[in-house]
Amino acid sequence: MPASVVVTTAEVDLEGTLAVDERDAVATALPERRAEFVTGRVLGRRALAVMGLGPGSIPVARSGAPVWPAGVVGTITHCAGLRACAVGRRQDHAGIGIDATPAHPLPEGVLARVADLRDATVAAGLEALWRSGVESPDSVLFAAAEAVAKARTAAHGGWFGIDGADVALRPDGSFTVRARRGPVFTGTGRWVLDRGRALAGIALAEHGSRCAGAR
Repeated sequence: MPASVVVTTAEVDLEGTLAVDERDAVATALPERRAEFVTGRVLGRRALAVMGLGPGSIPVARSGAPVWPAGVVGTITHCAGLRACAVGRRQDHAGIGIDATPAHPLPEGVLARVADLRDATVAAGLEALWRSGVESPDSVLFAAAEAVAKARTAAHGGWFGIDGADVALRPDGSFTVRARRGPVFTGTGRWVLDRGRALAGIALAEHGSRCAGAR
C-alpha cells in the first residue's frame, strides 16, 4: 500500500471491547467469527490512533463493510494466521481494499464465478503467473478481486460484487483492473505471496466517475 495508508496486522486474535453498535453486528455470530471481528476492530482503532484520530466505533454497513469515522476510508481482512486493517484519509483515497486468502487452488467452479476467463487480459495474466512459477495464480486473482470489490464499496457506494471488475495479474507483483459493471474506473494494485497466503491491495486515488489506483 502507498505510504499514505496505515496498515496494522496481527497473527493471532486480540482481546478488546466492542461498542454497542459493534456488538449488535456479531450478536449471533459463532465464537470464531466474533474473535475475528473483535480483532479487526482493535486493529482498526490502532490504525486510527496512528492517524491521530480517537478510538471511535467501527460498525457494519448493510454491505458488510466497516463504517469508518467521517473523512476516513478503510478495509479489514481475515485469513488463517493473519488479521489486517488498512485505513487512509478520504481526501487522499476514494477507496482502499486489501485481502488475504490461502494460496491454494480454488474449489472447482469458483474461479469462473470470480473472473471472466474469456477476457484475453485476464487469461493472459493467469498464464503469465503460471509460467513464472506461481503455483496457485487463481488464489492471487481471488484476493485481488476481493480487494478491488472492497475499495469500490467505499469509492462508489454499494456492493458491485467480487466479479464486478476484470483483474489482469502481472508477474512483477502488480495487477490492473477495470470495471465490468457499475461506475467506470481504472486502477493498479499490488499482490504478493507470503507464508502460504495470497495478499492483495489497492488504493483508489481519485473521486469521480474515473478512479486511478495508487501504485
